[in-house]
Parts: sequence; structure tokens; C-alpha cells
Amino acid sequence: MDDARSIQYDVFGSVLVPALEEALSTGNLGTILKISAFLEDAAEAARYDRSLESLLRMEVGEWFRDAANVALLVPWLGTETKRICENLPEAATQRIVSKEDQKERTLGKRAFSFLQKLFR
Repeated sequence: MDDARSIQYDVFGSVLVPALEEALSTGNLGTILKISAFLEDAAEAARYDRSLESLLRMEVGEWFRDAANVALLVPWLGTETKRICENLPEAATQRIVSKEDQKERTLGKRAFSFLQKLFR
């Protein structure tokens, strides 16, 4: 593995994932949303870059399998992130959502649901 590729894995494994773990453990929704948006951007770019897709599968997808609070993260993940990172709890599986269901999943309702789960 060349140095540039190794740095990419280090950034995801040593910086991004620990920051996400910290945000989940403290309930820092602002950071969770920022990291989720970044992951979705990366996942969309990975459609055209197999090495990026592999990086996401290895560093993020494998982390999802063992993460303690990953169920709290699922509502904030984008479709492409869920597709690439297959090791998500059952709530994260991709499904077709009707227009009416999408209306029901407003940001406010998702935030309220997240906070309820966090403080149980």
C-alpha cells in the first residue's frame, strides 16, 4: 500500500471514526450531522472510485458492525452510505420510502426521535 493510500485509511480510522464515536457518545447532533453529510458525499463519489468505496467499506462499514451507538446514527445516514456500508442494524437497511413517509421524516421529527433514544 503506498503512503497516500495509507494516509487515507489513517484519516478515516484514526480521525473520522473516533470523532463520530465521541459525537455519538455525547449526543453531539451537530457533529453527527456534519460527519454523516461528509460520509454521504464520499459514498456518492465512491460510485466512480473503487478504491474510495473499498476504503469506506473497510474503515466505516466494519466499524458499524461493532459500534455501540450505531443505531442512533442510522437515521442520519444517507442512502449511498447505507448501500456501501452494509453492516448496519436492521433499521438501516435500504427500503423504498413513499412520498408520504418522506414527509413524515422531517429533520425536526428525526432530531426528536434521536434525542428520545439517546436519553432512554
